[in-house]
Amino acid sequence: MIVYGANPVLEAIRAHPKRVRYVAVQREHSGRMQKLMAEAEEAGVAVKIMTTNEIVRLAGRGVHNGVIAEIGATNYADFHDTLALEETKFVLILDGITDPQNFGAILRVADGFAVDLVVIPEHESVGVTPAAVKASAGASEWVTIAQVTNLARAIEALQQKGFWVYAAAADGDRADKIDFTGKVALVLGSEGKGVRRNVLDHCDRTISIPMFGHVDSFNVASAAAVLCYEVVRQTRGDG
Repeated sequence: MIVYGANPVLEAIRAHPKRVRYVAVQREHSGRMQKLMAEAEEAGVAVKIMTTNEIVRLAGRGVHNGVIAEIGATNYADFHDTLALEETKFVLILDGITDPQNFGAILRVADGFAVDLVVIPEHESVGVTPAAVKASAGASEWVTIAQVTNLARAIEALQQKGFWVYAAAADGDRADKIDFTGKVALVLGSEGKGVRRNVLDHCDRTISIPMFGHVDSFNVASAAAVLCYEVVRQTRGDG
């Protein structure tokens, strides 16, 4: 897979240098690229110099900042193995997110708020694509992501491990009135359809974000940020 952009490439080098097959920088590069190249070489990653046209061709339509990297295919985590870890206490479940920009932004939120596991379905969902990696600003390299065949069964497995599972819905209880201490899983659906009924029926409770302006909802990435912050605020004792 080709990833592009300074931050995604740099985070790939820092997180998984052995997965990075090479880094390529355009011939006319900046001082910032010199530092990136030095970090790549220090990590044992091969560095190539390419023409701007070659970089553009490999990056497709992506905003590449003059640098790309070829990395090995994404190795998704095993859901049950990750769930069995004692440190897995905060899980984010994404139901039907198909926009790589939204998915990438959510992965950036997940990294920022130390989500232990992000769960996505194998079908009707975007995966870790170059566009999603770019949108995450490299955060995708640090987030543990698992694909599952059935979200409802995944929720049941979480509940058996002592998780409370909360689905975001417009008519849910106010999130700031919920006790999120303990093991928590948040379920977010697509902006158009929300959380699907068969998934919603398996959740313990629905929650919503109180809105005080004229627009009555956030996009899914913004909603993820608000809800993840509330969980972290309570569980880390910062509020």
